[in-house]
Amino acid sequence: MATATLEKKIDELQKQGATLQEALKHLGHPNAHLSNDGSAYSYWEAEETVVARPSGPGGQLKSLPKKLPREYKRGPWKSLGEMIRDGYRAKEKDNFGEFQKKHETHFEQPVLKSISGMSTQVGADGGLLILPEFNTTIMERVYTNDLWNRTDQYTLAGNNMTFLASAETSRANGSRHGGLQAFWTQEAGTIQSSKPALRQFSLKLKKIAVVVYLTDELIEDAGPVLEQYVARCVGDEFNFMLGDAIFNGSGVGQPLGIMNAPSLLAITKESNQSAGTIVAENIDKMWARRFVGGNYAWYHNQDCGPQLDSLSQSIGTAGVALYRPADGIAGVAPQLLKTAPRVETEFNATVGTAGDIVLADLGQYITISKGGIAQAVSVHVEFLTDQTALRFTMRVDGQPWEHSALTPYKGSNTQSSFIALETRAE
Repeated sequence: MATATLEKKIDELQKQGATLQEALKHLGHPNAHLSNDGSAYSYWEAEETVVARPSGPGGQLKSLPKKLPREYKRGPWKSLGEMIRDGYRAKEKDNFGEFQKKHETHFEQPVLKSISGMSTQVGADGGLLILPEFNTTIMERVYTNDLWNRTDQYTLAGNNMTFLASAETSRANGSRHGGLQAFWTQEAGTIQSSKPALRQFSLKLKKIAVVVYLTDELIEDAGPVLEQYVARCVGDEFNFMLGDAIFNGSGVGQPLGIMNAPSLLAITKESNQSAGTIVAENIDKMWARRFVGGNYAWYHNQDCGPQLDSLSQSIGTAGVALYRPADGIAGVAPQLLKTAPRVETEFNATVGTAGDIVLADLGQYITISKGGIAQAVSVHVEFLTDQTALRFTMRVDGQPWEHSALTPYKGSNTQSSFIALETRAE
């Protein structure tokens, strides 16, 4: 709508008793901006100018360029108030006329005086009374590091627990269940004796801890929001440390991780396989070495995603994709590879390094705990500095119960519940 036509229609509606807001709404101008107190409005009229005028009938139009010097504006005006403040800055610097002449503006002082009383546009005139509003939600990333709940968990009353396990390391005759064997026999024939063998292993609680110091003023002023945030962060940190220990723990002062367990199988890379790659043969061989019957998942670094998504097997002169997400490219979880879901973690090594992808049944990983996170508060540790110490502790331990890979009844390729791919380096 042309400027003259728009102004004429607004004046006619105002003379009929309509407010400026009602007139703008009635005319449906898409770019009009009404000031908070309804005393003036502005709108973008053309690509290079913004038009502003007092709200009364017959008010004079003011055209201003989009691009003004940095000392007068910070960018395109977001409101009429910002436009007015830029004009005041020019006026206060006693170079208002020079500003108009140099930049060929028609930003005249009557526009700046269209608000004659107190307003929200000028801090000293009342704008400072409008306090900013804050959302108490603290924005943060969400991580999916809770691998602890996938393990076989036990809660202790004391500080250690001993487990009994089969001593079986082979499925050959005379070795099943650690030495038990059945024989075909005739009537009245002598039956040879055999017996299963057991072994035991123990887990003893290790402690993981976090201490956070907060000033008393911060606790008093921030209240429950701060407490909830700290508790949530501590929970996330514990989940991270536990997940990392399940995969990479040394077993000294912390749980024994899969990558350091004696039962881990490392699959050899293909001959002439390029560094930093995962090929279909790797996946086939890892899958063939699992102990059949477990609840497996492919745990891998996010960097492995492009490699896994492009896996295929050659068939004749063509090929077939080895992996596809559920429902095609836009599929939803679970994403299956050879019937086992894919799980991306922070704990797997980057692609090309041993541990970047691990086929594992975490139900064969035993964990013990004292029952959860314990929290304690002390005002004495930093009494002289007026700080309160929040201490969070958790006592846990864990390791795979399998103490070696299993030799099958037929063949020599050992099997395990934990299979990794060795480093692929040139």
